[in-house]
Amino acid sequence: MDSDSVARMATHLKDAEVKIVWREEERTKIGRGKLVDYDGTFVYVRGEKGTVIVNKQDVIVIKQS
Repeated sequence: MDSDSVARMATHLKDAEVKIVWREEERTKIGRGKLVDYDGTFVYVRGEKGTVIVNKQDVIVIKQS
């Protein structure tokens, strides 16, 4: 997902329940929760286990649940 797409999706889905898929080193990770913030560089998702902070360059997909 390119940086502009991440920015548009994060702004549109703010405060929505989402699933986010990103890459971390050589692994693919999945997070679920409420998209609480986007500051231009990082996407913040708060779920049952805490808050995940993902660099927008590592995001593969954001989907509303």
